[in-house]
Amino acid sequence: MPERQSAGTVLLVNAGIVAPLETRLAGRLAGRLAGHVQATNLPWAAQVVFWTDLADLCRELDDGLIAAETPSAEVLALHEAVVRLAIGCGSWLLHEIRAQGADVSASGHTVETLDASLELLRILQRSRHSDFSPGEVEAARRRIFDAAA
Repeated sequence: MPERQSAGTVLLVNAGIVAPLETRLAGRLAGRLAGHVQATNLPWAAQVVFWTDLADLCRELDDGLIAAETPSAEVLALHEAVVRLAIGCGSWLLHEIRAQGADVSASGHTVETLDASLELLRILQRSRHSDFSPGEVEAARRRIFDAAA
């Protein structure tokens, strides 16, 4: 009788299959959440909850980048696409909430907490997908911290 493998062993053996599967799943989930955020037939609270779920997905993807020593180009591209999607949806949602004077308190959030989450997403985007090379970023950091010393 063959030896039974643990779930962890199977995951390690199939890591080459699991990572692309997770990537495709995250991409599909992000698209669905974005569609719900911008759905005009949903209550504001539901749209806010869908957007915060999208923001949470971005943070999960960012945690995955931190855990990976050298993330693949595909994972970096997914991260950038999902974060940009979340920023766009969040900007649109906040604009609509303000323009309509909508009450989002049923979602457990305020406009201020949504603003803070949107800024966090912008920071995630800038920290991973800057137009500057890592060398340029490091040189700027040195100039800033050396000047402060």
